Amino acid sequence: MCCGGWVVIRCVGCWAVFILGLQFDLAEWWREGIGAVWWGFSYIYCIVVKWVRILYFMQMSWFGLGGGSVCVWRRFLALVLLGVPFGLVAQPNVVLVLIDDLSHYGVTAYGSNVIGSVEGAFEPVLVDTPHINRVGAMGVRCDYAYVYPICEPTRIALMSGKTNMRNFLKPKAQHESDVTFGDLFKRAGYATCMVGKWKQSRGTDEIPAEAYIYEFGWDEFRCFDVTGEGRRMIEPTVVENGVLKTYRGIDPVTGRRYYGPDLFNRYALDFISRHKDQPFFLYYPMVLVHDEHTPTLDTRPKALFDEFDVETRVGKRRMRGDERAYFPDMLAYTDKMVGRLLDHLEQLGLADDTLVMVMGDNGTKECFYHQLPDGSVVRGDKGSNKEGGLHVPLLVSYPGRVPAGRVYEGLVHVTDVLPTLCEAAGIELVDPASIDGISFWDQLTGRSSAEHREVIYAWYNANSPVTDQSAKLEYAFTKSFKRYAPSTLYPQGRFFDLRTDRFEEAGPKKKYPRLWNKWHHAGLDVSRLTGEQREAFDRLGGVLEAERFVPVVSLNLGRQAADLKVGEDRMMQVSVEPSGASRRGVIWRSSDPSVMRVDKFGCVRGMAPGRASLSVYSWEDAQPLADSVSGPFSRAGIQDQMEIRVVAP
Repeated sequence: MCCGGWVVIRCVGCWAVFILGLQFDLAEWWREGIGAVWWGFSYIYCIVVKWVRILYFMQMSWFGLGGGSVCVWRRFLALVLLGVPFGLVAQPNVVLVLIDDLSHYGVTAYGSNVIGSVEGAFEPVLVDTPHINRVGAMGVRCDYAYVYPICEPTRIALMSGKTNMRNFLKPKAQHESDVTFGDLFKRAGYATCMVGKWKQSRGTDEIPAEAYIYEFGWDEFRCFDVTGEGRRMIEPTVVENGVLKTYRGIDPVTGRRYYGPDLFNRYALDFISRHKDQPFFLYYPMVLVHDEHTPTLDTRPKALFDEFDVETRVGKRRMRGDERAYFPDMLAYTDKMVGRLLDHLEQLGLADDTLVMVMGDNGTKECFYHQLPDGSVVRGDKGSNKEGGLHVPLLVSYPGRVPAGRVYEGLVHVTDVLPTLCEAAGIELVDPASIDGISFWDQLTGRSSAEHREVIYAWYNANSPVTDQSAKLEYAFTKSFKRYAPSTLYPQGRFFDLRTDRFEEAGPKKKYPRLWNKWHHAGLDVSRLTGEQREAFDRLGGVLEAERFVPVVSLNLGRQAADLKVGEDRMMQVSVEPSGASRRGVIWRSSDPSVMRVDKFGCVRGMAPGRASLSVYSWEDAQPLADSVSGPFSRAGIQDQMEIRVVAP
């Protein structure tokens, strides 16, 4: 069965702990600081109130009205046996908002309240982000959250929980076999939706780009940058549930020109309204505040928006319809969209049942700067592997579970988001060995005061295919020190003391023309390090060595039952050798889906009596790409097969 024997084992264990807890006055719950009163309240609340949503979703699946291929009745049994003893039956709704091109200082909760233009496109402007700030006030503000320097590497890592070394093979080419948080939440019975910027794929010969997003677990979507870029702001081109749509003319809702951020936001709110009675996962990667920079619906006078020329190009390297003077208006509108979302959850009575996370995908664009109250200026540095390109806002709220008004000062990496959201929702990871992220759910809920990680490792190849690593950068850093592995520009590697050199300006500098034309400094002279610096240098060197790329040698399906009944589901297991291999992704295929189907998790289902071959291929040399031009993945490399016989029930 797909749900496996772990259900029985965990259920027995949980009930045993429950009985022992009653016998010994719940001492363990008290030790962890939860307390019997809170436990009892959660227990009653979940049983009396939250079961309504679970039962509703179950009947939808039983009568063929939803739920896909999820084994819902088995999940129901698991929830009864596993969840009830702990009062954790209800799964939270999850809303993940990703702001495009905004450093942590772009959110005023982090201390900056002025933005300016390096080019003089506008005078320094006082700004405020009260609605985004509200998320942190209701929960936790994470002060040391880091991502990749540009959009797509961050998005691949965010959705998969993996560093780019494992699964970033080529820009705009993410393959459907890559397991993402969309897949995991859909498999767990959630209604799933994505609105906003996609970017990661362009489809294959079998599945066109317009429909390819479905392959990552999304029940529905309204997305930009699916078949190509085009416009995202005024009169945008989007793909909505597999259909390409171009919005031109007057929006009947606003009575003015169509505005992309409004279209995405309205779809998000409508999705929430339609799924308020079942657990939902909304991924909302905003198109704001990325260029093209345009007026918003709130820009005054209104004529600036209504008459804006979306075809004008200012400068050779600029998008059409890009006027950077409107960046402050776009930031204000970003905050407004988050506010609408939060208000909508409250109006529907869902605020207490919903985990909300707001974060950035990379630093602010280099043509803007943030000014702190003391007058100091921090320039945007999108595209840089330094502070200004990597450090982003991250705020999390979940009333009743995440205590309000707290600040978390531990390092957080973009890969940590997937395991954290999964732990919050009670969703098991399919292949934990391939996940680089570390859950910080205990830190968010206050169950642990320790920092969940001490170091971040990054493998970054910009927008280059994995077949060209001439500009690749690898580095590891703590809050105090950073070490780069040897690279083309600096074969000896580099080392920085971030306590005194936050923006990595020590030593002479060189440029990587292909990496956003950024300056890269040589760092400290390692022959003259202090004892503390030398200790950090050696420790980070150990991290880089431990993360060294290890190729896959073989796949092995081993001895598994070869008989399958019609209608039966079974999770197949594949051993990836060596166990520490870096690129652990696999592709599952059935020789005859009419007899036996297999999904991306390796769960097979008997469809009709007969025989079919089950094959599994390694990402190592299959090189699966969904870029619309590369063709089918290679089936000539590392693989394994077994024959499955499907019999009548």
